[in-house]
Amino acid sequence: MPIKTRDNTVTLPPEKEGALQFRNNPEIQKRLDTYKAANASDAAYFSRVVKEAPDRAVDMLLYKDMQRHESEMRLIEKQLPQAKEFYDAQTPEVRARIDQRLEGTSPYYKDKAFVGEVLREMNRKNRQLLTSPKTGMSMAAG
Repeated sequence: MPIKTRDNTVTLPPEKEGALQFRNNPEIQKRLDTYKAANASDAAYFSRVVKEAPDRAVDMLLYKDMQRHESEMRLIEKQLPQAKEFYDAQTPEVRARIDQRLEGTSPYYKDKAFVGEVLREMNRKNRQLLTSPKTGMSMAAG
């Protein structure tokens, strides 16, 4: 059965996949080539790791992603108390809307998704305030 990814593209299970196909952005490739030339020893080291220890190469790539995630989570931990306070102050309908959006979220990403949904709801309320007509005010003729 095909697997849907976040961007709603369909991928085949690993046993039915063909050769990997990569997008190529010439501007990014040019910058990357310049960086690799300036850091030739690093590029050679990483190439060697990929050839000789592919599992280690995977760990190295995932480690960078994990560091970014942990950095984001430090910010989330600071935002979480205010997000919970906002959530608790909302009507049951708003809380249900947030809860519905969080259904199926991996427990590993639950706090991050919760803060993101609360921020989305806060922005939604701010947009409503900005777009609702002001009562009791008349427009000045220009």
